[in-house]
Amino acid sequence: MNSIHSLTRKAALAVGAAAILSLPLNSQAAEGWLVDFEKAKAQAAKEGKSILMEFTGSDWCPPCIQLEKNVLSQEAFKTGAPKNFILLKLDSPRDKSKQTPEEIEQYKVLSKKYAVQGVPTIFLTDAKGKPYWQTVGYSGDPADKYVANLNAQLATLAKRDAAFAKAEKAKGTEKAKHLAEGLSLVSNELALNTYSEEVAEIIKLDADNKAGLKAKFEGLKNSVDFKAELQSVLRGGGADPKSALAAIDKLIEEKKPTGEALQEALFYKGSIHFRDDKAKAKALLLEAQKLAPDSDIGKRINGILAQFFKD
Repeated sequence: MNSIHSLTRKAALAVGAAAILSLPLNSQAAEGWLVDFEKAKAQAAKEGKSILMEFTGSDWCPPCIQLEKNVLSQEAFKTGAPKNFILLKLDSPRDKSKQTPEEIEQYKVLSKKYAVQGVPTIFLTDAKGKPYWQTVGYSGDPADKYVANLNAQLATLAKRDAAFAKAEKAKGTEKAKHLAEGLSLVSNELALNTYSEEVAEIIKLDADNKAGLKAKFEGLKNSVDFKAELQSVLRGGGADPKSALAAIDKLIEEKKPTGEALQEALFYKGSIHFRDDKAKAKALLLEAQKLAPDSDIGKRINGILAQFFKD
């Protein structure tokens, strides 16, 4: 099952985000990198730059280690990236002896807030910490190409800001449409977790659902809530496949998810069956793929089918 799973996110935080993020941390992890989210936001605001946030497992995650070796430690990155980005390293190593308790808790807070599913994950955010681009894993690009791609994403920020600027001048459903246009640049989870004020305003402005936005964003909220419950079920399922499958089926029956939420549930069921019933696993993956072929999971299923089910 490990061969078709990405690295899962850590357990949910036990304390409030505001309290943790206000605690002092060491200012730097390595040359040019901050480890304190609040300091990164303050510096980004002061210098008029974006924030590059790297979620990593520096001493255990192979693609994280390769990203560090081939990109982050190279001169092209060290001199090129800081021109437009404040660098923030959020590490969850196995050896935590060099980290403060506050730094460890900060990772839990932020990995949940930004819905981190695996490492390495890179986010580009504005100075307030609101994301406009993300990437998971390491593509293998050399440092100069990697930096060029990061700089190209500044155009995405400009598009978001342009949409929000139009929203400032509009009213009613027109304002809601411009806000939704800006949010379309990030994933549903990120939109709901980090743009909650904008989402609430869209729903309020389209209260009669004439533009279809109220139904859309309320549906997204239900989908994200279901996915969170699904992750909780998977974490609590232990090593017994039958128990995990039964728990997923019960959740599906109770919540009646559709679209990408149901796709994710079927994907995990297929992953569990992969161990001992390849035919059942394939059937579930094909069923999941049809629900949202262009989603991230839909694209992952394409690769899985090509690699493990060539017949």
